[in-house]
Amino acid sequence: MGRITPSKGKAVVGGRIVPGDQAFLAITDDGVARGDGVFETIGVWGGRAFRMTDHLRRLGASSRALRLPAPDAEGIAADIRTLLAGAGRADGLLRVYVTGSGATVVTLSAPPIRAPIRHLVPQPAPWIRPLGTYGPAGAKTMSYAHNMAATRAARAAGGDDALLVAAEGWVLEGPTFAVLWVADGVVRMPAIDLGIVDSITCRTLRELATWPVEQGRWTVDDLAGASELMVCSAGRDVEAVHRVGDLRLGNSTPVRDELSAALRNVRRGT
Repeated sequence: MGRITPSKGKAVVGGRIVPGDQAFLAITDDGVARGDGVFETIGVWGGRAFRMTDHLRRLGASSRALRLPAPDAEGIAADIRTLLAGAGRADGLLRVYVTGSGATVVTLSAPPIRAPIRHLVPQPAPWIRPLGTYGPAGAKTMSYAHNMAATRAARAAGGDDALLVAAEGWVLEGPTFAVLWVADGVVRMPAIDLGIVDSITCRTLRELATWPVEQGRWTVDDLAGASELMVCSAGRDVEAVHRVGDLRLGNSTPVRDELSAALRNVRRGT
């Protein structure tokens, strides 16, 4: 196994392969000027795009939610195969962008080196609303400024990242990752109908878990009963979190350890 180096990153723009550092969107494109567009992040493990079909279906759902034209899923899949053809068995990260101006960009790069997340600081997320309350609820859009501001606020408060919390007090997700925890022997995940992104990594973990899994609505106070808290995403492992605000969790992580091993195996097809 290897890693795609940043210098070997590449992209498909308008059907043409270019070096990753030459993949540009015009400043006048609505995706840049207004954040009007949708995107997907797909993990590449051992040269294979993990659950690519699920990601492209979610891309289509996000486009429908924003009333954008349907993306060319077959064309994007072909671009992905083209990019992976020279990657061998390397690990990497694919990003697919479809903007309101009609531009489509697919990039392949090395997985980013991320600092571990051990301390989450709750941050209000009034922009995340339940499904059915407005069109873009639950869509994975290019408009991530609110999420990034929450990350910066959490770090300013001494944490590693934010735990986004609904106006009603419900635990939602992280700015760029999903959250899950263990309480009373049950793996708990926030319900998708809260308006969070339908995490494909969480979907995979539900299929892999040997513990009961429950989706629902819980508050930050409910986390006091958690024995483990975890974060995950398409480009991350399942990571243990040991603190939420002033709440500290123990260092024993048997559920995280089992889920992490199972996820690694299925990502690599072993």
